[in-house]
Amino acid sequence: MRILWAVSSVGKGHIMRDMAIVRQLQAMADIEVDWLVPDPGGEFTSNRGYNVLDDSKRLSGSGNVYAQVFDVSTNEFNLMRYIKADSKLHRHDFLVSREAWKDKTYSMIVGDEAFWLLTGFASRWAAKPAPFIFMTDFIGVKSLQPDISDDLFAWYNNIKFAMSFMGPDIYIYFGDAAEIPDEPMGFLLPKRRAWAQRHCRFVRPIVGFEMNSLPDKTTLRKQLKLPVDTVLFLATIGPEGDYKKRTGHIESVLEILKADYPVAHFMMISPEIGEKDWIQYCRYQDELYKYFAAADFVLTQSGYGKVTELSALGTPFLAIPLGFHFEQEYMMAYRLDHYGTGRIVTLRDNTPQAIAAIVLQSMVQKTRRISIDNGTEVAHLILEKLTKT
Repeated sequence: MRILWAVSSVGKGHIMRDMAIVRQLQAMADIEVDWLVPDPGGEFTSNRGYNVLDDSKRLSGSGNVYAQVFDVSTNEFNLMRYIKADSKLHRHDFLVSREAWKDKTYSMIVGDEAFWLLTGFASRWAAKPAPFIFMTDFIGVKSLQPDISDDLFAWYNNIKFAMSFMGPDIYIYFGDAAEIPDEPMGFLLPKRRAWAQRHCRFVRPIVGFEMNSLPDKTTLRKQLKLPVDTVLFLATIGPEGDYKKRTGHIESVLEILKADYPVAHFMMISPEIGEKDWIQYCRYQDELYKYFAAADFVLTQSGYGKVTELSALGTPFLAIPLGFHFEQEYMMAYRLDHYGTGRIVTLRDNTPQAIAAIVLQSMVQKTRRISIDNGTEVAHLILEKLTKT
């Protein structure tokens, strides 16, 4: 059997969880997967040995639009601008995808926040060539800035979202209903949580590594060539927007923490290599989760993948969203409140002194771990649908 797997490349967390599901699928059955992933995710997926279709290069939305919006944005990232630009390309990308399946036989199509496919199938732009499974970790959009245009667009987009259940054969939500804001998607629209309870199948969050494969913290630090007998603070800065400003802000936080922890080890993973000789700087770490597991406290951008890994590992953390990014800021705040793990802290509302105080307070609080899956739950749902088709 062959599956067409389409992924939004906004954040590698989507791709990593998809790879975990595919690994489980292929361990259970004889299944081949063709990938539709717009760049930059397409290159990331291909470099890991997966079969990324050439049609992916013709997809114009998703990660491409995300990067274009960031070309004129800084730390305050109004996600509504991205959605406005991306949704205009849904029809184009749907037609490109239709070319990908036109001369092939697929047993199923899976879309991980591939909203161009969700919109296309729900709008009946073409008949589904196979059962369609859609997966997501948020319900509806939200405008976070006082802008009537954004408010109206969010409402219009949520009207379409409320009708999107007509597209997939199975609608999967990563997480559980209690983490979804219990508020209407807009005027005369259903509540987000109630809508999800009616239309979604809930599965546990997925991380792209095996928890049982991790050694104890001391062994892990030795493997990573990190100090064993001291507190380890880790900060990660994403490459989006004005990351130099974010790097400087977090350096100031670490400098304040250094006064309380003078012999601690401070490490920063960032596109910007700073000049503090007491901070260990790295530009990129492929297996970032190992550093999360080795750390005593983490300051990170509040992307879904990083937050899920930290919550699964039980490492205390603060999640710093891109400003006005409704998924990283608004949706994630509800999720973390439900998890009882980390906490959302915005740079626009908190000075380095305030953030450092929150870190010190959080370090003495009891940590929790969330229950996660390795992709098996979704793999079983896919196989169950395949056997009934």
